Amino acid sequence: MTTFQSPPGRSVVRLSTPPEIVRAIPQLLGFHPTASLVVLGLTGRRLRLHMTLRIDLPTTGAESEVADQVAGRLAAERLSACVVVLFTETAPDAGRAPAAAANERGSVADPGSAPVPGSAPVTGPVPVSGSAPVSGSAPVTGPVPVSGSAPSRGRSFLPGAAAAFAVEHALGEAGVEVRELLRTEGGRWWSYTCERPCCPPDGLPLGSGPATLLEVLRVAAGRPVFADRSELVASVERDPGEPTDALLAAIRAREDAVAADATGNRSGRELDEIQALLRAAAPATADEYPAPDGDPVDGDPAPDGAPTGGAGGVGSPYDDRTIARVAVALADLAVRDSSFAWTGGPLADAAAGLWRELVRRVPPPYAAAPATLLAVAAYRRGDGALADAYLRRALDDDPDYRMADLVLTSLENGFRPSDMESALGLGGFRHSAPPGSRPGRGRSGRPDQRNSAPRRTGGMDAE
Repeated sequence: MTTFQSPPGRSVVRLSTPPEIVRAIPQLLGFHPTASLVVLGLTGRRLRLHMTLRIDLPTTGAESEVADQVAGRLAAERLSACVVVLFTETAPDAGRAPAAAANERGSVADPGSAPVPGSAPVTGPVPVSGSAPVSGSAPVTGPVPVSGSAPSRGRSFLPGAAAAFAVEHALGEAGVEVRELLRTEGGRWWSYTCERPCCPPDGLPLGSGPATLLEVLRVAAGRPVFADRSELVASVERDPGEPTDALLAAIRAREDAVAADATGNRSGRELDEIQALLRAAAPATADEYPAPDGDPVDGDPAPDGAPTGGAGGVGSPYDDRTIARVAVALADLAVRDSSFAWTGGPLADAAAGLWRELVRRVPPPYAAAPATLLAVAAYRRGDGALADAYLRRALDDDPDYRMADLVLTSLENGFRPSDMESALGLGGFRHSAPPGSRPGRGRSGRPDQRNSAPRRTGGMDAE
């Protein structure tokens, strides 16, 4: 999990009701959570969104442990308030019988649909940390409804109540005010704390409504919202049928060529070749990047992405020889470290497209480097769940890949992107190289004293 401060230049979004907040969560995470506990951490007088945290719903008996973990995380960020939402999965009609019995006893009023009387929303900026920057936009903001901060009397018949109240108690002990304690399932939402007629035991519909600005921003940035976390993870896996025999042969040939080459400055020439590929894939910025002055390698022209020996993957703009050359080049730590420069700047989109091609096509361990580059790019723009998926993909490809392990440790320990870049020697790689130059050489960043990140299977995500 990690926290990202909202950078300047974000669009403004206002979230005024519990349904709006619940519907916004998939846009913040990048996927629709299931069986999850999600916490929106707020800070400041205007309740600015500081972090979005997701953790698997705790098993029975583990509620207090998970609650303490969540409270400790928010307290460490010095957050003043939060909204807690449980995404539950229960059998049909589960939790409804106790509600009906309560109605028969008269202790719960008849269902209604009006807002809670006297619970006007607290307007305030809520910057969305999970969306990519949009040119000329202002910080994303929004109001958060108030449901009261007193400890819950408890609607214990609702599924997930034990976890919800454990989290509320732990947060209260940590001095973090819970502004809303909600449950959602099957297109409906409930409050764990409100027992007024406006919050019936059977819940209220979330509604659909028009596309929100959050959705528009994600679409404009080319960042889909996945159906669930497993679909997000599947999106970073190797394509079926890859690597092909032709690609394996191209990689072996490239490995042999590199092993036989006794010339100097290979790393510099490989960086020039990669930059030429990125310029060709980003014609709008080509004029800003004069052709590199490196010499061709092995007598071949610098790759331009056009097929030159092998059909390439289905729908791929890159042929097998080009993919093999870049994959082998990134095995050089100097090339890989310099390539972190392309996780931002005018060539970032072109670089991400090339790295994704490698991740979906090359054999182990060659996907580890591009997957780590993609993870850092996602980390920097606040897409923590996607960064986590790419880092785990890198470690699946190469369990000893130290850079992926270190970045994952940073992510799970709440380092901000700037802290991570500084700790790993990547602080100078905020933007692509200036015109006429290749990225500078960076340090590989391998401090021995850092601990390896724990391996979790569902775990906690935070944006």
